[in-house]
Amino acid sequence: MATLRERHPQVYIERNEDPRMRKRTVPMEVLSMGYSRTGTMTMQAALEILGIPTWHWVTMAENPPDLAMWSDAIEAKFNPTSGRKPFGRPEFDNLLGYWGACTDQPAVLFVEELVKAYPDAKVVLCERDVDRWFKSYNETVVNGSANPTIPLAALLDPGFLGQTARQTNLIAKYFFNVRHPKGTNSFFGKKPFFDEWRANAMSTYRAHNNRVKRVTPADRLLRIDLGGGWEPLCKFLGKPVPDVPFPRVNETLVVQEKIQAYIAESFTRTFKRTVKRVVPVVVLLCAVLVLRLWR
Repeated sequence: MATLRERHPQVYIERNEDPRMRKRTVPMEVLSMGYSRTGTMTMQAALEILGIPTWHWVTMAENPPDLAMWSDAIEAKFNPTSGRKPFGRPEFDNLLGYWGACTDQPAVLFVEELVKAYPDAKVVLCERDVDRWFKSYNETVVNGSANPTIPLAALLDPGFLGQTARQTNLIAKYFFNVRHPKGTNSFFGKKPFFDEWRANAMSTYRAHNNRVKRVTPADRLLRIDLGGGWEPLCKFLGKPVPDVPFPRVNETLVVQEKIQAYIAESFTRTFKRTVKRVVPVVVLLCAVLVLRLWR
């Protein structure tokens, strides 16, 4: 059986690339605007089988600076008092320039902006029964964010988990209209924060789907249930049907495993950073002690 590292290799990749220096290298073909827990990982797998490199939230694990820029985008859109300029095509090319499709949050928060920025891209909306969606979203995203070990991990790993916490809190605050006060740089918060998030989830999900349908021209939009397999997706995108089965990703298991891996890796990285800082000091102190004893 594959190890956690083998199943989720992107968790263990650590780059530090400034996304604002990126340029678009492939055309944007598909905007998959179904919200998280509607099969976004399955869509990513399907689109990549069709030859389209696809951005997903987990992509940011490979390059933590992306998290900060996406959080800036959220602030710019939803918080007019932030003083930030709303993102347009240049900024989205920075964030998504290496990929020909995107899916999952936070990209789906910008459906209006992305539909406008990429007028030649097709838009796919994966819809799911709202009760089944809420059960999945609550078990993975909300409960995962409430994991009691995350505050310490976010404090020790400000680069990735700290930025993840900031972004998740911004999404809850601005997109899910959670008004319970809570710090934006960690998951330190009270139970009412998560209760309010859950209470607002289903209405937010319905509003998101309606927004996608409202802002997307009908000839650019495909509404699908992933149970339909390859045929509707390939017909819409003008792609030949692959001779492999349509992918089925167990997203609940994958998300839960990734959360465990992120937390474990954050502690590992913190330990390594601490050792690098402490060892030279210890060596220097030992050298000073030896010199004094020698005298």
